[in-house]
Amino acid sequence: MIQINDLSFSYNEKVVLNNVKISFEVNLIHGIVGLNGCGKTTFFNILSGFLSQEKGTIDLNGQKIKKNDIAYIDAESFFYPKLTGMEFLSVFPKTNMNYNEFELAKIFDLPLNEFTDSYSTGMKKKILIISQLKQDKKIFILDEPFNGLDIESNKTLQIIIELLNNKNKTIFIASHIIEPLYKICHKIHHLKNSTFIKSYATENFNTIEAEVFVDFNEQLKSTLSNSI
Repeated sequence: MIQINDLSFSYNEKVVLNNVKISFEVNLIHGIVGLNGCGKTTFFNILSGFLSQEKGTIDLNGQKIKKNDIAYIDAESFFYPKLTGMEFLSVFPKTNMNYNEFELAKIFDLPLNEFTDSYSTGMKKKILIISQLKQDKKIFILDEPFNGLDIESNKTLQIIIELLNNKNKTIFIASHIIEPLYKICHKIHHLKNSTFIKSYATENFNTIEAEVFVDFNEQLKSTLSNSI
């Protein structure tokens, strides 16, 4: 169990996460949804250890969670210029003995001998995914993993996520594209007003979109009604 208690974080004076208390079952695929600016990326940055919370605790099976437990594919990453795809991958230690970067690159149609600064957005996303598969982590965090990927790569990524879960990995996915989450997640959690307000089991996924966008729809209709 991943147990989060009284987690809080602010940027300057803006409260992003406020006394968050939630638990996540391990070995499941968890979706995180919410409107832009609700704190999904901040939550992932804290969970992965890239940011320090102002207060609160994050425990994995009763012990403080460790950064080395987590593989993180963030929404935007910096790539050093004049570094080939193969050189980029060499930065990451190999702890997954089944890992084969050549086979994965072939599946993703990714030229490892080319410089990463020549890669498209989708290609950069692919090599980030491959880099994290090199490591045999307990938890995988994917922030907007489907952005920039073509339809074949999106399907490939869904299969990869399912295979990781079959190996008892715990997976978190945040996505503005909610539809893929319905197909692969065991639970989806709604982040709003600086905290998680609701968790959905698969039988309740049909209500998520209406509940996530209820405030957005009303505000947008009000604004557009005066402009159209």
